[in-house]
Amino acid sequence: MEETPTDVFLPPGWPYPITISTIDAPQSSTVSRGSRLLSYSYQYLPRGSPRPETRFGTWDSAIDGDIQTWNIRPGDVVSVAKAKQKPALVVKEPCKHGVQHMGLCVLCGKDMTNTDYIGFSDTSRASIQMTHSANGPTVSLEEAQRIERETADHLLKTRKLSLIVDLDQTIVHATVDPTVGEWIAEGKAWEEKHKQNGHTPPSSNGDDDDECNPNWEALKDVKEFRLGPETFGGAVPAKAQNKAIESDGCMYYIKPRPGWQSFLTDIAERYEMHVYTMGTRAYAEKVCAAIDPEGKLFGGRLLSRDESGSLTQKSLKRLFPCDTSMVVIIDDRGDVWEWSPNLIKVVPFDFFVGIGDINSAFLPKLPTNNLPVPPQPMPATLEDPTLSTKAMMTQNSIALEAQVEERPLAKMQEKLADTEDEETTEDTSSEPKADSEQQQHHPHHHHKKALLKSQDSELERVGKILVDVHRRYFQAYDSAPPPASGKRKRGLHDECDVTTIIPEIRAEVLRGVHIVFSSMFPLDIRPQATDVWKMAEAFGARCSTELQEGVTHVVAAKQGTDKVNIALRKPAIKVVWNQWLTECVNMWKKVDETLYLMDPTTASRVDVLTHGVVVKDKHPAGGELEIGDIDWNDINDEVEAAMNESDDDDDEGYHEGVHWADEDDESVTNTPRKRSRSSTPKSDTETSSPDSKRRKLEGSSLKETMSAQDLANQPDEDEEIDDDDDEEDDFLAKELEEDWT
Repeated sequence: MEETPTDVFLPPGWPYPITISTIDAPQSSTVSRGSRLLSYSYQYLPRGSPRPETRFGTWDSAIDGDIQTWNIRPGDVVSVAKAKQKPALVVKEPCKHGVQHMGLCVLCGKDMTNTDYIGFSDTSRASIQMTHSANGPTVSLEEAQRIERETADHLLKTRKLSLIVDLDQTIVHATVDPTVGEWIAEGKAWEEKHKQNGHTPPSSNGDDDDECNPNWEALKDVKEFRLGPETFGGAVPAKAQNKAIESDGCMYYIKPRPGWQSFLTDIAERYEMHVYTMGTRAYAEKVCAAIDPEGKLFGGRLLSRDESGSLTQKSLKRLFPCDTSMVVIIDDRGDVWEWSPNLIKVVPFDFFVGIGDINSAFLPKLPTNNLPVPPQPMPATLEDPTLSTKAMMTQNSIALEAQVEERPLAKMQEKLADTEDEETTEDTSSEPKADSEQQQHHPHHHHKKALLKSQDSELERVGKILVDVHRRYFQAYDSAPPPASGKRKRGLHDECDVTTIIPEIRAEVLRGVHIVFSSMFPLDIRPQATDVWKMAEAFGARCSTELQEGVTHVVAAKQGTDKVNIALRKPAIKVVWNQWLTECVNMWKKVDETLYLMDPTTASRVDVLTHGVVVKDKHPAGGELEIGDIDWNDINDEVEAAMNESDDDDDEGYHEGVHWADEDDESVTNTPRKRSRSSTPKSDTETSSPDSKRRKLEGSSLKETMSAQDLANQPDEDEEIDDDDDEEDDFLAKELEEDWT
């Protein structure tokens, strides 16, 4: 392979401006490392001296080769800007040492570790690590660009893109809880027992008295393997109680995500897949051997935390340092990728309930949605990278050891069984007593509930998005005109770039949706600066702070706010719980709002603040009022009686201007207000209107009230009350008695 000429620039640390004095190596001459190239002069101002003095310097070559051209001449004055803009000379090297391994040039075999007075290290010429091995060769930027061009040409010929695949909670879920091994052994023994009896084993949840472990059905495809103490980063905590872990390591149990086989097989036809995991190399190799035993899917393209150089971040530059326009990522965590535009966020796979990601216990816990979270700073005690790495690995080791010793899955299964027993006892006690003979022939049989359930369709959803990205990329590629050279190149158009295609697909999800948020943000934070607002806009929604023309959805965290109450009266606006937006983001589609609509009949309303009158629900929290339990005749009689009483009070006016308190209304305070009195007396129409009846109904049968009479009977704490206060109390009592008794 013929080497291209090397552009050589003047050193950036020189005392510019400089004046070129002599050119000591003429054009077409051969130079070696240490050969004199030129001499120069510059002006130096000594400390305390008013006059500068002229000083001289020289420049020696740091590379070997033939000088093709000089771009400067004696007498030229070179400034800092000019030194950066144009190379001083061009040298044709016999070898540019663009690929190095173990301190040697892979191309020519020269020792790259030699140092001399020049101060230029040959190892710095190839510092990019882009292989899947920690001890693989390093390359120069020029060589990395050449490799990526060749890779791109290969992918384009085979009509493929590159796909970075995370393992834990994306394709598989893992645990070291030994309870899983015991449940698997129970299930296998149960099946073997029935096979020996000469008949097909019944279902694990059948009516057989010899009932199998309820989790066996979901555990049948679980893979298991053992890893040694190196799993714990080379050092098990000194206070470890389980000595078997320290000597033999522990068993790992891997549950592949439902649909993983068809997903990986189908995607492999459109993508060249690379594994990128936070797990160790040993762990990743075992998992890949379990899900890809023949190596056809990943082909050894595996990058673990042992090679990536970071325990908290992942970077595309590690594998694709120059161009990421053909690279797609699928991962359950977006924060480790800093929410790269190449990312398709996957809903975490939580098969082993409560276990989480066993290889990243040191990372902050995230909710199971696709909303980004603010980055969490590293603790001050872990600023040293060495100490930070050791502390995080120790933390992960402690978490693994805790799973082995505490057996969280067994405890959760026992708690589930206890709950079932309580429910069974309640059901049995509520059933009518049957004939004793019938009970003997038909005893009550209670089936155990499974803690682990293999119900997940996330890979099917992700697969559709990946197919769509692939289709759009090659549609743009095929429609792009070829360059004059006759060879098509990627990156010529924005459309031919996954960092443009993926955001476009994301923005189509909520296109045409205009959202107003209610009770979603703290009052001291700008809504536009929150992650929820930004994510909604990223998925195509338009967001506003106030209700206005064109609003289609109010996304609320609670009921009873001004925005919610106003929107509920507008048929064109759908008032939904905030889970609706989360589900849209998770599923990458606009989900049906029906299941998330806020029911206007149950919308909470903050009661009117009326001088300390307390109104309490008769029905406890969580209880529901059954319509069949209401005696409507009694209620009608009570309403009529109340209306007749109000008709007799001709001097009392109709109370208007009642202000309903709201979380969104900053004008509401805790100061009691006087209710205004209207000068217009109530008419028969007003007192018999449905709204009037509803108010009377809410104040009578369905509410417990503290009436004015009750307030009057309470002992006075202040003995000295002036006449004006007495008159006001009488007025309040009369007002309250009319409205609330």
